[in-house]
Amino acid sequence: MKKKDIEKIFPAITEEQIKELERLETEAYEKGKNDAEKRYGEAEFERLLDEGISLSGAKNKKAVKALLETEKISLKDGKLEGLKEQIDELKKSCEYLFLTDAKKPCFTAQTKGAKELTKNGFEALGYKKRLKLFLENPALYKELQER
Repeated sequence: MKKKDIEKIFPAITEEQIKELERLETEAYEKGKNDAEKRYGEAEFERLLDEGISLSGAKNKKAVKALLETEKISLKDGKLEGLKEQIDELKKSCEYLFLTDAKKPCFTAQTKGAKELTKNGFEALGYKKRLKLFLENPALYKELQER
């Protein structure tokens, strides 16, 4: 508040009391400002941490976050320092927590040395396998169907 406003509300106030009010007002402002900056910094840290974990390909963000040593990660210039190193270590030690680029093995039926499909073998085939044979080799399908 301004000095004039204070004197209107409290006409008998002394100069010393006005200075004390101004000091208290400045302290309260600074404390509020510092608290807001601290909360903003914490929220920004959490947001960047969650974003970094997501970008790392984590399957379970909560599990990865619980394994991180957040006290060793710092926020500087809008970036987290120390996060990448910890995630790289986790990828080595707990690789099951992360998506991998490696292709899953694909098992197919053996085709080398396979016996020729006979009428009995054709009749034993299920609908899906017959359809697959029809789509892949219609001439063989027709031949086996006529035998």
